[in-house]
Amino acid sequence: MMNISAPVYAAEWQDGRVAEGKTGANIYGQLKYGGSRQNWENQVGGRLGLNYEIAKGLKISAIASPNFGFNKGKNFQKKVSYTAWDDPTVTLGNLQWANSTYLGESRNDNYQLTTQLLLNYDKVFGKHTLNVLAGNESFQAFYENLSASRDQFLLDNYPYLNLGPLEYRNNGGNAYENAYNSWFGRFSYNYDSKYFIQGNLRYDASSRFARDYRWGSFPSFSAGWVLSEEDFLKSNEAISFLKLRGSYGTLGNERIGNYPYQSTIGFSNVLFHQGSNVVSSQSSAQWQYAIPDISWEKTSSYNIGFDANFLNYRLRLSAEYFEKTTSDMLLPLEIPDYIGFDNPDQNTGKMNTKGWEFDLGWADDINELGYSVSFNLSDFKSVMGDLGGIQFLGSQVRKQGSEFDEWYGYVSQGLYQTQEEVDNSPVMNANVGPGDVKYLDISGPNGEPDGKISPEYDRTLLGGSMPRLLYGGNIQLDFRNFDFGLVIQGVGKQNSRLSGLMVEPIYENWGSVPQILDGNYWSTYNTLAENETVSYPRLTRNSRSNNYTMSDFWLINGAYFRLKNISLGYTLPTTIAEKLGMQNIRVYGNATDLLTLDNYPKGWDPEVSTTGYPITSSFLMGVSVQF
Repeated sequence: MMNISAPVYAAEWQDGRVAEGKTGANIYGQLKYGGSRQNWENQVGGRLGLNYEIAKGLKISAIASPNFGFNKGKNFQKKVSYTAWDDPTVTLGNLQWANSTYLGESRNDNYQLTTQLLLNYDKVFGKHTLNVLAGNESFQAFYENLSASRDQFLLDNYPYLNLGPLEYRNNGGNAYENAYNSWFGRFSYNYDSKYFIQGNLRYDASSRFARDYRWGSFPSFSAGWVLSEEDFLKSNEAISFLKLRGSYGTLGNERIGNYPYQSTIGFSNVLFHQGSNVVSSQSSAQWQYAIPDISWEKTSSYNIGFDANFLNYRLRLSAEYFEKTTSDMLLPLEIPDYIGFDNPDQNTGKMNTKGWEFDLGWADDINELGYSVSFNLSDFKSVMGDLGGIQFLGSQVRKQGSEFDEWYGYVSQGLYQTQEEVDNSPVMNANVGPGDVKYLDISGPNGEPDGKISPEYDRTLLGGSMPRLLYGGNIQLDFRNFDFGLVIQGVGKQNSRLSGLMVEPIYENWGSVPQILDGNYWSTYNTLAENETVSYPRLTRNSRSNNYTMSDFWLINGAYFRLKNISLGYTLPTTIAEKLGMQNIRVYGNATDLLTLDNYPKGWDPEVSTTGYPITSSFLMGVSVQF
């Protein structure tokens, strides 16, 4: 609301009265006088571990780790009245966010308990090193929520439920739980620190699946070869360390709703008409279609790579290539609306992912200056296999041949320039006019363009939404007692969408216009030549469904570079620290998220959604002391 509220609307009069803003839309007055939302989150956790050596190299461990949460919330939303500009005694109404004073409170209690029992065996004999691990892990969690509220408070200075009218009280509550159990084992062996093998096996069960489909087994295997320990490379002074490695493994995923295999009943209160009377009664209904045999989503992957150090460990290089295949994916595919249930989670289809990672670093000393520089770069792409259906995600889609969460919408063809062009072109609806976005008529019911723009036939894949070419780097310097660090981070390319308050004007039919549009939108006040060069459609809300629907018109390269962190510190000489009775004293300053270079409109963060709070710069100064 702050973004759309133009400064031409009065927020507060000089004498302290709340002004009306735009006919009661005064977010400043609501924030200042309209109450508060407070949340308290308290967690208590711990870990207890017992270790016992049965025999030399054979150890048994028992671990228990409980965690308890006690949370509460209080939302006290006050009615705020506003007055006429020319008469302080006249109240024109209440600000639009609250026509009455309301209090809502919540209490959330939860606990999680993780237990482990581990048996570990280590043995070194000659050039052979052996490690065997077997164990069990169990996890259980319980969550319970309680809420209560009252409305129509007469007093707005006391946020307590007993002061609200009884006839406007409400309450609610719910609870849920989940658990898993895992048996696992690991065997690792190396010979002469040159040849490494490791095998793992997990056997996991989840309460999210029915008893007959609860368990899944997930093996993995890896091997490595340290070539630099071989005789033919040991004498090579340039190569300090060189290792080839590869692995194959499987993993399981069960992170969906807690009871997808059960015909869960939902309860609510409904109103019935009995003659001229309206009565309230509790209702219940199955809300989601149940899939009894739903089970684990499985991902199998393999990777090959190498790690190397050169020039007496000054130059470090690491690279890896990997492929993953995810099968029996847990997806809520579309079912016909007439069935009457929400889309059920089910095991369906595959996804294939290919990617690579690269890491390069250099470290050295020049007299009293020690320095290190490193840079990493990675990329991956996930493509959906046959899913047995389509999952629509608003402006994105998951279907066979698409990338994971690929953009799905219309292909734009610039802006309509004249009414004649509108009349002779396929349009989305009757509100389309000159200055609106023009779209390509791709197909129709018969597989050919049908002269209109429709979501059934004219939307298509527009490119992946996931970030590509992720990179990062850092520089570390040490000179005498000073230390300096710099960290960068970013994305090389990404199809990002401009939407919402970034580009949409006149929100609620009265809001302001984003600065990015200023002087660069289609207008009847422009000449024909000027309108042919502008980048954005006309300022209108009538054609919002046409202009701001998902299309390639609003896709940009979301690549960015971010200066993530800069730090500078000074460690006092040991003699001074010891005189003060301390071992070490370091004074430091730290600045985070100082600079971002990107293609987004000014003020918008490339790592945050249009409704999220932007990442803020922070500046810290401190002293670290060791006694």
